[in-house]
Amino acid sequence: MTRLMRIILTDSAVFAFAITLLLIWSPVASAQQNVPYPAPPPSEPAKKPKRILTPEEKAEKDERRICKVQICGVFSTRDPEGANIDCPIIKTWREGDIEEILGGKIDWPWGKARCTTQLKLNRATLAAAAGADGTLAKLEKHTINCSLDLKSDGASYDVKVDITPEVTFAGGKAKSARMNWGAIDAPILAYSVIWPGAKLDNSLNVLGGQVVKMTNEFMGKKCAMVKDLLPKRASYSPLPR
Repeated sequence: MTRLMRIILTDSAVFAFAITLLLIWSPVASAQQNVPYPAPPPSEPAKKPKRILTPEEKAEKDERRICKVQICGVFSTRDPEGANIDCPIIKTWREGDIEEILGGKIDWPWGKARCTTQLKLNRATLAAAAGADGTLAKLEKHTINCSLDLKSDGASYDVKVDITPEVTFAGGKAKSARMNWGAIDAPILAYSVIWPGAKLDNSLNVLGGQVVKMTNEFMGKKCAMVKDLLPKRASYSPLPR
């Protein structure tokens, strides 16, 4: 459910800090060490197989593209004048995707999840978030409805969750975020798993970094995918990504 907010949340940035530790042996040091074999080269990260969308996933993607163009258009022009964003979002998440998002911090006992929400975003808030000045973007409460498939018996559970996200931006990039989980309406089995995770996130903000990462990816890479469909304005000067 969190990655759905990559589409829902507005714009942009957390810097991924990469810290590389290098151990460099000089020729003199190498001569003094009894090392019969050189250290093995670092292994290449495994490449993910190319994803083949199901007909259902493709139809959902085409629908979300309409909303994506609207949001990215505000980022592109930074024009606060005009209609607010108000469009339906439907997304089916595969089990593996959800487990990757949660990063082992929260157990996921289900299979795929099909989630929907009516996305409502204030245009002026989006435009301000894309600018150079810092701003706190508080979204209104969104209700996410999900159908979850249980792994053990294939049963399906309907879950309703309220969230009121907020993201702090500076320099056109998101710097911090909170999900702010609210009411949860679900069968007892699903509730007993979702509520502890939501309570933990409200307390420790364990998913805030993922939300920031996703919103930045959306504003950068995802908006670049639809750049030819975006409105242009002469006064617009894109920020470096």
